[in-house]
Amino acid sequence: MLKLKRGDIGLIVLLFAVGFIWLGARHVLEQNRTYNPHELSAVITVDGELYRTIPLSGEEEEIEIKTALGHNILRKYNDGIQMVYADCPKKISMAMGFVSRPNETIVCVPNRIFVEIINDGTTELDEEEVDAYVR
Repeated sequence: MLKLKRGDIGLIVLLFAVGFIWLGARHVLEQNRTYNPHELSAVITVDGELYRTIPLSGEEEEIEIKTALGHNILRKYNDGIQMVYADCPKKISMAMGFVSRPNETIVCVPNRIFVEIINDGTTELDEEEVDAYVR
């Protein structure tokens, strides 16, 4: 049986504290990050191959993906995307919910579908849309 000494316990507590601080800071910075919703796109990958890239702004749309591995339906609305149907057994991808922020993902492992929100930054802002300039 391995016996922990006071220094071992202190090191473990220190590592946990550093980990929690790092995760908390990352969460706060991600929540405060600003982006233009009109620059966001969803990149859909099926079995490691690019299936489609969809800008998230615009009209509501349903994307149906039928492969030899299965059948999925994605719905694009309100500047985001959600898996609304998956024929896989556990339907975990449907439980991932609505994603609308950069780097959020939806993954359907049995059907090998990966959806990631990216900020492509290709859309130019009109001067009328700019609220303020910061120096």
